[in-house]
Amino acid sequence: LAQAAQRLPGLQFPALRSPPARPRLSEFGNMAEKPAKGVELKEYTMEELSKHNTEKDCWMVVHKLVLELPKDFVDEHPGGPDVVVQMAGKDATQDFEDIAHSDNARDWASKYIIGWVAGTPEEERLKAVPTAAQINTSGSSGGSSMTTVIPILVLAVAAAAYFFMK
Repeated sequence: LAQAAQRLPGLQFPALRSPPARPRLSEFGNMAEKPAKGVELKEYTMEELSKHNTEKDCWMVVHKLVLELPKDFVDEHPGGPDVVVQMAGKDATQDFEDIAHSDNARDWASKYIIGWVAGTPEEERLKAVPTAAQINTSGSSGGSSMTTVIPILVLAVAAAAYFFMK
């Protein structure tokens, strides 16, 4: 714009301003306090959870944990508020994992735990969203076995093609 203004002196350009600084998620408090101090965890039904499905009243489930996300968190989510609100009132576990959230994001989420889904066995009533390492070692070996099978199949097809084309 500065170059255009020099070439066209008769045009007036409004002063260029930087956008206002946005608060960072790290400013929402000490994430080591998980769940938030003073919150007594309790059991919630999916029916009850489904009623909290707006930007101002946003609950969701991640790994059988019920999270109550405040509006300031929703507004400042790095993916935008629409991404969060779309999963409000639902089980967001698959979407949460598909994004491959960092352990830092998991710590942030853990601050907002208010309970667990009804019927969750006591040993699965976690007090924090599991880390990426915990997820990768917790019996979801279906994907890892496929990562072994696919290269073997590719090698077998390549070997067969090599011998038949000779």
